[in-house]
Amino acid sequence: MIFLISSFILGLAGSFHCIGMCGPIALALPVNRKSPATVLADLLTANTGRIITYTLLGFVIGSIGFSLQLFRLFQVLSILFGLLLIAIAWRKQLLRHIEFRSPGFQKWVSGRMQLLLRQKGTLKLFGIGLLNGLLPCGMIFLALTNALLAENPLGSASAMAAFGLGTLPALIGVGFFAQRFNQSFRNRLTGAFPYLLSIIGLLVILRGANFGIPVLSPKIEQLNPGHPKSVIVECHQPEK
Repeated sequence: MIFLISSFILGLAGSFHCIGMCGPIALALPVNRKSPATVLADLLTANTGRIITYTLLGFVIGSIGFSLQLFRLFQVLSILFGLLLIAIAWRKQLLRHIEFRSPGFQKWVSGRMQLLLRQKGTLKLFGIGLLNGLLPCGMIFLALTNALLAENPLGSASAMAAFGLGTLPALIGVGFFAQRFNQSFRNRLTGAFPYLLSIIGLLVILRGANFGIPVLSPKIEQLNPGHPKSVIVECHQPEK
């Protein structure tokens, strides 16, 4: 549960960052503006595709984390990651150092999105959303690191889905109220970023602290290193 909460809040905090990066994509979407209902339907279609991509990435990263079987190490990583989030909250430029830069990959994704924009039909919005989720972004890497600490593929996939849902309000808002997002409003959003990210950092640190507090800091039991779900059973020889 704590993974979902921290991931959702991370999405909310990251949505302020996403407005700068993904906002232009939301504005360029060829949505049907006949009525608020059609606008909402098209925006939800595109963002559903984006969240599905996040969820699939979470499943992949969760599979990698699960195969490592470093359960005690995950506690240390959780605390270190929480400290990193707090550092980034108040030194936002640190986010640039963890961003994945691949002009070739970004060009390929952008090219596919341009092709879809020229096509007709509602499904193109879903495809654009799927591709949008592949665009490299520092906040997505933070979300994937947080999802890795879930220790299992389904938990990591759920964490990334919660992250995507956290970004949804801002990106839907960009599509609806782009003209009202003036500089003053953006400054207020930016001002909230460090506080939200600090809250997430504290939650992640508590998660790894192993205090035995339900939901916030659940007790992590030491597992048999031979298998993540193994149970040692002692049997007696039958008496003759």
